[in-house]
Amino acid sequence: MISKRSVVESPGYVVLLAISGLWTAASSGSPVYLRVLGGVFGAFCVVGLAVDFVKERRRKRAAADL
Repeated sequence: MISKRSVVESPGYVVLLAISGLWTAASSGSPVYLRVLGGVFGAFCVVGLAVDFVKERRRKRAAADL
């Protein structure tokens, strides 16, 4: 069954959030606490995308085996 995702749950939106966080972390004009939080947030988004990718591959593989 195909379920609809909201825009906030889409992989493209998460990529945008990850880029935003990592851009803040790399920006020398930001205060240190914002750079650290941006780096953590960007890393969290990247890990979330990786987990989502692995789950999707496993789901497709399981569907193909049936």
